[in-house]
Amino acid sequence: MFFKKLWSNKNCKHDTYKLEADFSTDPIWCNKCGENLDIEDFSLSNILQEELECWVSDYGDWIDFGNDSLNEKGIEMENEHNKKGLELLRKIKEELGVDYPIIFSPSTSGELYQGVKK
Repeated sequence: MFFKKLWSNKNCKHDTYKLEADFSTDPIWCNKCGENLDIEDFSLSNILQEELECWVSDYGDWIDFGNDSLNEKGIEMENEHNKKGLELLRKIKEELGVDYPIIFSPSTSGELYQGVKK
């Protein structure tokens, strides 16, 4: 978390948010400046925080990094990951309410790998 504070954009109010999975980060970002935000700073239940952590830990499972290629059924895996993300977005909105406008940014990395194969 030290680096988050070091690179923090203090000029941004962080008043709109984005749910997006990435490697080794919390999944909530400022939708204005792009800063990765600490999940602990939001009033989310422990259960939802754990669900979000599990969802992030599954990010990229559709890619075989050893061979730099898409896993078999990789697109389906990515689609399932995005479907779970939408479900989590609904839960976040339910818990935080209208004072925390948040959107979902689905993963498209599998599509990029698929495009390389064409």
